[in-house]
Amino acid sequence: MKAGCIHRGFTLLELIVVIAILAVLLGISAPVLFNYLNAGDIVKCRANIEQLAKLGIKYGQDLGHRNLLPTSGMDDDEDTTEMNESDGWWFMLAQELDSTVLPSSTKKPMKVATIFHCPGDRRKEVPDGVLMPADEKHVSYVSWSDGSEDEDNPNSQIRTVGRKHLDLLPWLSDGIPKKRRSVTNYATFREMVLPVVERHSSGILVAYASGVVQQFDIDSEDGVDGKKLFRRINPDKLIPMKEKKKRD
Repeated sequence: MKAGCIHRGFTLLELIVVIAILAVLLGISAPVLFNYLNAGDIVKCRANIEQLAKLGIKYGQDLGHRNLLPTSGMDDDEDTTEMNESDGWWFMLAQELDSTVLPSSTKKPMKVATIFHCPGDRRKEVPDGVLMPADEKHVSYVSWSDGSEDEDNPNSQIRTVGRKHLDLLPWLSDGIPKKRRSVTNYATFREMVLPVVERHSSGILVAYASGVVQQFDIDSEDGVDGKKLFRRINPDKLIPMKEKKKRD
């Protein structure tokens, strides 16, 4: 070894310090990276819901279902033997799209565009731009209903004609859909919507009957039970139509 040339490795203390610094840097950067990736998810999800809201307005302009918005639990059209529209609102909206593949006599499932799937929904991974099965396992949004079309069916379609404040009447939101069921009260909200508040870093997107889409951020005041969140999303508290008539 040449004189004056000394090679020295890291001491244990120096190694521990380096590891600690790396851990701190990772702890700082991880949330930033997560929020960045999550921001992309919520942008895509908002674009999805905005598209669905436009399809809902188009659906309500057709003569066959004038001034209505589809829900999960609406009356089934007996003329369509390949599918049961009461299973999910997406069956009706998907038919407004050219990309929809309808069921055939081979009983193959209906295929719909990925706008029905939120990228933050990890239950089923769906590749971008690929048609997906139209079922409650792939669809990432739930319908709300106030029973305005049929007073005896709380899951019936929403009737928009003559209604005031459609921008306060929720129609679609992030959630876990159930066949033939819509969000009609706090109990169904807690079952179908509340479990997905972490999908967008404690936020939720809602499309109203007017077509307006709003984002609701969750804060500590909402509480773990979500009652305040439910009231913020639906100020009218989804009072059934027959109760509203009695009240008025």
